[in-house]
Amino acid sequence: MHLPFEAVLVLGKAEGRDAERCRRELRARAAAASAAQRAGATMVLSLEARLRGQPRAGSAIVADHLTTLQVPSERVVLRETSRSTRDEAVHAATVIDELGLGPLLVVTSAYHVPRAKHIFREVMGDRRATVHGSMGLYALGNATEREWILQGEPDADTLRHEGRVERLLLAAEASIGMLPRQVRWRMESWAGTLWRG
Repeated sequence: MHLPFEAVLVLGKAEGRDAERCRRELRARAAAASAAQRAGATMVLSLEARLRGQPRAGSAIVADHLTTLQVPSERVVLRETSRSTRDEAVHAATVIDELGLGPLLVVTSAYHVPRAKHIFREVMGDRRATVHGSMGLYALGNATEREWILQGEPDADTLRHEGRVERLLLAAEASIGMLPRQVRWRMESWAGTLWRG
């Protein structure tokens, strides 16, 4: 199977209260991106900066996972620039324009897909980015990638809790919807920096 994407973006994940679960989710996202790269994506992008309370940038952690999975280093673009999903969308649009890449596959966790879709649609339009949870690429994975994807799959309680958080964030974003787009985006990026460091 050949995927119709030229690049795949691994969305970052703040460690929050359950650092071990968050690390498993980030590893699952990297595994899904590795599978997507083998299935036709030219480049893998990871843009997360070092967040407050974390010793390393998310993009550096993703890079380690991609190395373990033998993704060629020349096919990986790492930048420590983003502290929120909005930041990742804006910076990813810049990177794919710089590199002349076409459609983007965005990989995240299942509970984050609806809000990520909303944000990437706003930033990139309908045709430039498609958002999937890690499990959506499970069938393309090799044995290690499948194991990591399964280990990173959130349980039912986590899906419920994180789903509520995501709905609250979407509602908060909607509440400032009457502001001009660039003002809203700056506010969301600022909030991400304030919250995540």
